[in-house]
Amino acid sequence: MNKFSKYVVTFSLSAVFSVAAPLSTYTSIANASGGSAPVVEQQDQQQEKVNLGTENTMAVSWYQNSAEAKALYLQGYNSAQVQLDKEIKKNKGDHKLAIALDLDETVLDNSPYQGYASLNNKVHPEGWHEWVEAATAKPVYGAKEFLKYADQKGIAIYYISDRDQDKDFKATQKNLKAQGIPQATEDHILLKGKNDKSKESRRQAVEKDHKLVMLFGDNLLDFGEPKKPTAEEREKFVQKHKDEFGKKYIIFPNPMYGSWEGTLYNNDFDISDEQKDALRKESIKQFNPSTGEVE
Repeated sequence: MNKFSKYVVTFSLSAVFSVAAPLSTYTSIANASGGSAPVVEQQDQQQEKVNLGTENTMAVSWYQNSAEAKALYLQGYNSAQVQLDKEIKKNKGDHKLAIALDLDETVLDNSPYQGYASLNNKVHPEGWHEWVEAATAKPVYGAKEFLKYADQKGIAIYYISDRDQDKDFKATQKNLKAQGIPQATEDHILLKGKNDKSKESRRQAVEKDHKLVMLFGDNLLDFGEPKKPTAEEREKFVQKHKDEFGKKYIIFPNPMYGSWEGTLYNNDFDISDEQKDALRKESIKQFNPSTGEVE
C-alpha cells in the first residue's frame, strides 16, 4: 500500500460496493395508481448520522468470503510464476534478478483490521498499530507458494511497504517469519522512513544492484507515480503501462481502501463524513429506467 492507502485512505474505509443510503432512509408510499415507489425521506441529521464504516461492510465481506477474491490472487501469482520463468530464462545469469512486493493485501491479509474498523466505524490509525503488533496476519492466497518458488530460483525478494519503519518493523518481520515468508531479513523489508515521500526511492535502491523484473501490489503507487493524484492522471498511468500489467506489474484486488478514494475528495480527507458520503454517491454512474439513459 502507499501514502494514500493504509495511512491516508483508511480514514474513511470506503467501498465500491455499498454506497447507497441505508434502507432505513427509505419508505414506500402509495402512488396515484395505487402502486408503491421508494422515496427518500427527509432525515433528521441529529438522528441519522452518516456511518462510513457501514458503507465498507460489503467490501470487507467480499474480500474475506468470496471464492472470486481468492481466485484472483491465485490468478495473479500463477501468472507471475510463468512470467518469472521467462525472465530467468532470458537473463542467462547476466544480472541478479529481483522482485518487489507491497505487503498489505499483497502478501499479508489485513482484512480482520478492516472488519474491526468497518463494524465499529473507526478510522485509521485507531487500532492499526495494535493489529500490526499482534503479528497474526495470514498470507493471501498464492503468495507464500510463489515466494518460496522465487526464493528457490535464487531471486532476490524485497518487501516495500508504507508501514512505519520505526513503529512497525519488528512486528512486521515477526509476522512474516511466523508465516514462513522467505527473505524476511532486515535489508529486504523496506518500510517507510521519515524522509520517504513515496516508494520510488526504495525501488531505486533495489535497482542499484539488481535487475528489478517484477512489481506486485494492490495500488497503482506500488508500481509508479502518476503525475498527479487525480482520477484522470491515474487512468493515464494505466494506459501508459497497459502492456506491463500481467507481466512486469501484478496487481491484486482490494475494494476496501486505496489511493483511488482520495480522488473523490480532491485528496482532502479533512472534510466531514457527510461530505464524503455525498461525494461518493455523486461519483456513481447510474441507469435511469425512466429515460433509458446512464446518468
